[in-house]
Amino acid sequence: MAFIVRLDENGDVIPAASSRRPSRYRVRWRTPAGKARSRTFTRAGDARQWLTHVEGSKLVGGYVDRRDGAILLGEWFDHWISTRRTSSGQLLRPKTVALYRHTFDKHIRPELGAMAIRDIAPSDVRSWHAGLPGATVPAKAYRLLRAVLNTAVDDELIVRNPCRVQNAGVERSPERPVPSGDEVWQLADLVDDRWRALVLTSAFCGLRWGELMGLQRGDVDLGAATVRVERQVIEVDGEQVEGPPKTDAGRRTVAMPLPLVPELRRHLETYTAPDPAARVFVGVKGTTPRATNFGTHWRAVRAKIGRNDLHFHDLRHFSNTLAASTGASTKELMARMGHSSPAAALRYQHATAERDRAIADRMSELLGERRTEQPRHVRVIGDE
Repeated sequence: MAFIVRLDENGDVIPAASSRRPSRYRVRWRTPAGKARSRTFTRAGDARQWLTHVEGSKLVGGYVDRRDGAILLGEWFDHWISTRRTSSGQLLRPKTVALYRHTFDKHIRPELGAMAIRDIAPSDVRSWHAGLPGATVPAKAYRLLRAVLNTAVDDELIVRNPCRVQNAGVERSPERPVPSGDEVWQLADLVDDRWRALVLTSAFCGLRWGELMGLQRGDVDLGAATVRVERQVIEVDGEQVEGPPKTDAGRRTVAMPLPLVPELRRHLETYTAPDPAARVFVGVKGTTPRATNFGTHWRAVRAKIGRNDLHFHDLRHFSNTLAASTGASTKELMARMGHSSPAAALRYQHATAERDRAIADRMSELLGERRTEQPRHVRVIGDE
């Protein structure tokens, strides 16, 4: 039970029967865990209001022990990142951990890391967010900070999340360029022959770089004209690490447009070892290529067609654009491309194999025409 005691100017308790005028009022109470707490006020009305708040929050199960909020944000993040799990209950993947640590250490820790989480006010968050550089960094850093402090709310370390900047988590990145079909073929013609099928598989099936590096011979079914995505190879702190696809939706079987079948058949015969577990795309020494090393070759090739603005990942956007031009639904596109978000995995991974085959067949027709212009009225679905 909470109660109020009156204090004199020396901080001593005034007996209840005394008529002395108090200078302060101290509210005493116990937390649901039985810990003694107190808070002092200069006005009786404020003390009574706080007493009512404490008793009410304990009654409805919403009490938060603000003393625990004294932990510094930097210390809380270190705890958060080591215990954070995905919506499916899995620990964060190494690349995600590395990305979050980089974002926090570079953009959050310098300004807010030494503050107690209970002392971080909405004004602090607004000031910090306004000073972040770039087009995408502010949204990414804000979403991370909001997630970290949401957990602090869940764990009852703070009452409310101070991240309340409207639309601050929405990225406003510039739209990526999409190559035309003719440019895709030109790029495939100009790259080293070892990488021709790599370019075409990315452009026609929409696989991410890591998914392409994780492909094994046994994942390619030329008879059924499908590619199965079961794993990816990512780089974490300079080391190549094999793991599951980026999201649950990333584990999928993609139907190939038919022009890709002879290209992959020749590649497998020429560059891929016969073992079903052999990597489909390897370098001259038989090792899995790194994105940084391939990037040197890619930049030289794109310059030859006058498209220095193209990233390798833009081939994936081309594939999505082409698939959208067939009339595929958003749900089908999300399933084919392996897109996901906190809610997207449940919404977009249920397209049927039969419909995916129809999408690929129509893509085959469009690719056969080697169209030099972008299809009209198409949608580009950006990556998560």
